[in-house]
Amino acid sequence: MRNRLPNAALAKGPVEREPWLIASAGAAPQRAHPFATWLFVLGIVLPGDMSFLIGGAKFNPERLIIALLLIPALLLLLQKGRRLVVCDLFMLLASAWMLVVSAENRSAELSSSGAVALELFGGYIVARAYFFGHLAVVEFIKALKVAVVIIVAVAMVDHMSGKLIVNSFLGLNSEPEYRNGLMRGASVFPHAISYGTFCTAAGAIFLYSEGRRVPQICWVGIAFLGCFLAMSSAPMLMFMVVLSVYSYDRLLKSSPWRWKVFGTAIGAVIAFIYLTTNNPTSWIVAHLTLDPSTGYFRKATWDRALYNIGLAPWVGFGFGDIGESMEFFDNASVDAVWLVIALRFGVPIVAFLLLANVTSFFVGFGRKTVGPTLDEYMDRMRSGFTLAVMTFVMVGLTVHYWNTMWMLWGAYIGIRASLYEHFLGTRHFGELHSAWHGPPVYVPATARRW
Repeated sequence: MRNRLPNAALAKGPVEREPWLIASAGAAPQRAHPFATWLFVLGIVLPGDMSFLIGGAKFNPERLIIALLLIPALLLLLQKGRRLVVCDLFMLLASAWMLVVSAENRSAELSSSGAVALELFGGYIVARAYFFGHLAVVEFIKALKVAVVIIVAVAMVDHMSGKLIVNSFLGLNSEPEYRNGLMRGASVFPHAISYGTFCTAAGAIFLYSEGRRVPQICWVGIAFLGCFLAMSSAPMLMFMVVLSVYSYDRLLKSSPWRWKVFGTAIGAVIAFIYLTTNNPTSWIVAHLTLDPSTGYFRKATWDRALYNIGLAPWVGFGFGDIGESMEFFDNASVDAVWLVIALRFGVPIVAFLLLANVTSFFVGFGRKTVGPTLDEYMDRMRSGFTLAVMTFVMVGLTVHYWNTMWMLWGAYIGIRASLYEHFLGTRHFGELHSAWHGPPVYVPATARRW
């Protein structure tokens, strides 16, 4: 048996009081990294459009911070006791495909591809390395709360001033958009929908990170306020989905089969849509927005983009012009990250990135990937970060990501993959503990105290 637990560790004592101390024999130390955590979150708070040159290379805050943390993160991730998961492979393949396609066919665009790969894969590696274990996740949540307060506060200033205050400071377009007579705040992000997506993902995390009801309502309320200030359909709709899934999870908390039923139901709905509509993908996208006009525009965008993708399915078109100069939708913005990466790098990167998202929390029905361990807080956070990852996946059907959003997406995938790695290292002890002492004795105060 690979993992062994001393008999004394199964006795009631420190294990019962602090269940997160449990780790497999020979596992890497699980500790917080405050400096790296707060430096990383600083990259979220600082505007991604604030660019500068260092040694002839163009940086923005998040790229510089990732560059500073990347090599130490790799060394930390490769230390004894850490284990690789299948998600690591797909993230590597997705990033490598960007670079290989650009270097082989469009070397002049290698710098742009390199920037995206640095943000996505760099954010992933930094998160995998530094946010592993109970204490590290708690430290990240604490820093994320500070970031959410600052970012939502800036969005409130947007509304009070009647302009996008950060864009105005950076000398960019500061004239806001309006929807239903209300201004769309963008805070430190380049667009309102990116800001709304950030708030929705944060709300999903806060739903599960707070063990007490009042703090949970407060932090989720702040995230919801931020999402509302963005006045963006897809993030708002996704926030409703997140709340619904959370309610379903709490209602059937004692039923271990709930996620299989949920997944089966989602699959049945998607199958029904594909069997009963002529263009199912466009139908789904058109109904992901609350404003019918934007839904139909996106449907037409998808139809034209899918046609162009079929012309160069393997390597895409790069960062240059696509399609016919006289065709309106070939010159319009493509508001879907999945379409944009397929148009730029080909269909394979869509498969790699989608598999990276999915395998961060699901590796097949044949393996046990969910279930309680001795650490209730980490059990909850697996669900929270799964919803955060799915927020990026789903909202990405209606918006393209850039700068900070790439880093955030990679980081949330990385944290979810690390939570899965942590689960693999601790589930064995939960099983032994149940066999010797019955069900684990959870101590919710632990999560509240840290």
